[in-house]
Amino acid sequence: MFVEKFFKEVYMYKRLLKCSICGNTGEFEYIGSRDVNKKGDVKDIIGNKEMWISYFKCPECSSIEVEFHPVGEKPDIPEEFFREVAVEEGNDR
Repeated sequence: MFVEKFFKEVYMYKRLLKCSICGNTGEFEYIGSRDVNKKGDVKDIIGNKEMWISYFKCPECSSIEVEFHPVGEKPDIPEEFFREVAVEEGNDR
């Protein structure tokens, strides 16, 4: 258990970002990415192409920052850290 937790903490993917809520600039932890057009939600706008959004957590205020990727391109997250999240995931409503 300790080794698994240590591995996840040490080898998490992080990206330098600036928080839109608290203004903190630093290493934000990667949470996951999702294709917003997976179910055709924006098909009328972008056609059948993928449109990815990646989520990152601010280390100061824990708000979630999003990064939009160009239409038709996958996120530039290293494969070993890439995690596809579902729309329902984390939805407490």
